[in-house]
Amino acid sequence: MSNLLHIRFANIMYKGEFYMRKKGLIDIYILEILESHSSIKKKISQDEIIHYLDIDYHLSVTRKTISGYLNELREDGYISGKRGIYKINKFDDHELRLLIDGVLFGQHVPEKNADELIQKLKKISFYSLKNRVKHVCYLQGINHTQNDNLYEIIDLIDEAIEKNRKIEITQCIYDIDGELHDCGTTVVDPYYLVTEKSKYYLICYAGRNNDIENRRVDRISKIKILEDIRIPIEKLEKYSQGFNLANYMKEHIYMFSGNSQAVFIKLKRKKIGDFIDWFGKDYRLVEQEGDFITVRIIVNENAVYYWALQYGEVAEVLKPVELRNRIRDGLMNMVEKYN
Repeated sequence: MSNLLHIRFANIMYKGEFYMRKKGLIDIYILEILESHSSIKKKISQDEIIHYLDIDYHLSVTRKTISGYLNELREDGYISGKRGIYKINKFDDHELRLLIDGVLFGQHVPEKNADELIQKLKKISFYSLKNRVKHVCYLQGINHTQNDNLYEIIDLIDEAIEKNRKIEITQCIYDIDGELHDCGTTVVDPYYLVTEKSKYYLICYAGRNNDIENRRVDRISKIKILEDIRIPIEKLEKYSQGFNLANYMKEHIYMFSGNSQAVFIKLKRKKIGDFIDWFGKDYRLVEQEGDFITVRIIVNENAVYYWALQYGEVAEVLKPVELRNRIRDGLMNMVEKYN
């Protein structure tokens, strides 16, 4: 056989083998077609699927073949419908929109990953949602972290917590050039990773004041897992009786470190919704007088200080006196600046 015949024969065999491999993926191609061209509100027919297999994948199949694949996919729970067919999605349009918005406005999501994540979410959505989600074009104007190592850092912290190991963290801060710069290393005992106000925080012990601290994870540039075993949180005197993460998060609304204590706040009754937005419903009504109420809540002092500065027009901290005086002095300093 001549070399030319050998080449032609090899090409025919290759094309035949390639075509057979493609035919073995028909069920996947059907799901891709349904994902791109159908929804529960816009079902497509078998003939349309055959058309898209021919146009998009260069595969010619019979109605009988398609029916067999569709029956198997229907039995396995991937598709639904008989006269009109659509792919069953694990998320409906409203759930996917919530996820997309979570990425869009999540400051803990690195900027370079945000658009990619949104596009992936759109691809698993129904056909109608892909055409409706237009607000992603504003992504560049939203404040996302510039820490490109964030996901790797989260994974390493999670691994250290799982292994009960100490970690060495390299912290970073923004400078006037708008870039993050390393500013020192610290060894800490990691306990929990939490999110608050669209930011990740590491709850850890850094050897100070026999108490835990909160570190912004997007302000950590490097992580090194050490061989040393971390100190159990129950070994810290303050938490010898146990640690309640839910209560801790309620008491530290701005994730400031420090002690929590009983605080009495007087505010307008109609503003109780703003109070609950920040502190939740775990408060005690102490007094009600006209349009004003007084509530008692256990909360971090630093958190209340900054909250009171923000809501000073509608709320007044009555006790403890030391905190009240601190707020007064802070306001006086502000007045002096603006004079």
